[in-house]
Amino acid sequence: MSIADSEKPLDLGWVENNSQTTPSTLKLDRHGLPLAPQPSDHPDDPLNWSIFYKIYIALLISLLGFVVQMGAALINPAFEEMSEDLSITVEQASYCTTVFILFGGVVALLVVPFANIYGRRPAFVISGMFAFAGQFVSGGVSSYGGVIAGRVLNGTGASVPLGIGAALICDLFYQGERGLYMGIYILSVTNGPHVAPIAGGYVAERLGWRWCFWIPGIIQAGLWVVTTLTLPETLFSRREAAAGLKKRSFMQKLLFHGKVVNRSVKPRDFFGSLRMAQYLAVLLPTIWYAAANAWGSTIFAVTGAHICVEVFDFDLDQIGLFLGVPLTVGCMIGEATAGWVSDVIINAYARRHNGHHKPEARLYLLPLATLLGIGTATYGYCVQASKLWIIAAICMAISGLGTQVGNTIVYTYTTDSYKPQSGEIGAVINLLKSSKPEPRFNHA
Repeated sequence: MSIADSEKPLDLGWVENNSQTTPSTLKLDRHGLPLAPQPSDHPDDPLNWSIFYKIYIALLISLLGFVVQMGAALINPAFEEMSEDLSITVEQASYCTTVFILFGGVVALLVVPFANIYGRRPAFVISGMFAFAGQFVSGGVSSYGGVIAGRVLNGTGASVPLGIGAALICDLFYQGERGLYMGIYILSVTNGPHVAPIAGGYVAERLGWRWCFWIPGIIQAGLWVVTTLTLPETLFSRREAAAGLKKRSFMQKLLFHGKVVNRSVKPRDFFGSLRMAQYLAVLLPTIWYAAANAWGSTIFAVTGAHICVEVFDFDLDQIGLFLGVPLTVGCMIGEATAGWVSDVIINAYARRHNGHHKPEARLYLLPLATLLGIGTATYGYCVQASKLWIIAAICMAISGLGTQVGNTIVYTYTTDSYKPQSGEIGAVINLLKSSKPEPRFNHA
């Protein structure tokens, strides 16, 4: 029996209902295995949508997660320039990113209950407006307080793709194929802060620090238009479908039709994410995710700028490249050995065990996550002993590889274990990840 099997999941909102499925109507995948979850016969069931449309939605959600993360950290290389312009300290300038992290982590806990009742689409459309509006406010105001106010708006808008993005992946894909698309989403979210310093240094030096807000704001505004016009509602009640739910046109799917699930938001729903943390199958992966992002990503940004200046004698552009490229490459290599491979493993397990897709089967890849510790430890030694930047960069890439494998596997495992509560799980994981120290450039 798995950890998840031994724990009773909470009833936090909508639930999947496969009670209409009998042995005679059991639906199988191309390998002859029972589909998990079992789809309904309704054409509006996201599990029945075209694979190309589902891939498009998964890529769109991943892109949203990437852009909000990149937009949060793009200003980091420009803290010194920003502090001089606004007559504040560098430490005060760094608070604009800290505020983003705070609201990006906490607001998701408040959004999830409404997203579970009224749907995912309204949450993405409304939050998208906050996201790009906040960037324009921060870039356009002349006061430090205005910059902080804009970051509050931006963090509020970012909370949705970061907090419930994984829930949409679970809405769209079966358990045996979910690892691939969850991996793409996690790769995008993880690499947003890694790509930011690569571009941030160039933007700040050539265009000015305000463009570190305006450029991601323009991109987020464009993505908001795309989201509004193309992202349908993926929340679907199979219980109501079995009771005779009418088919909706594409335009109806893009419009707001009130509640998706026939019940009201209750006060206890706002504590759902925190209550999910009582289960080991949620708590342990969440702790891993927070620790991995701190030691496999943030630690390099916190110490890297100072090391680049004092040890390698890099300028601002070179610092951005050093902090961004190795981690990005390492994470991409890691994902090439993570999500889709875990799908192969869990499907192979199901073939040997009467079609049961056991979430723990994905954990066979976890030994690769030890590369995180190996890369981080050797990074420190190499910087002190060899003083060669290329060796340090290789160690960073190794650490990024281990970080990405671990993040994808534990995130997919947790949502596999409690799929109906995937929104709550995403929110609590995002909250703990947001509690890590924020990267900043130290120009000492």
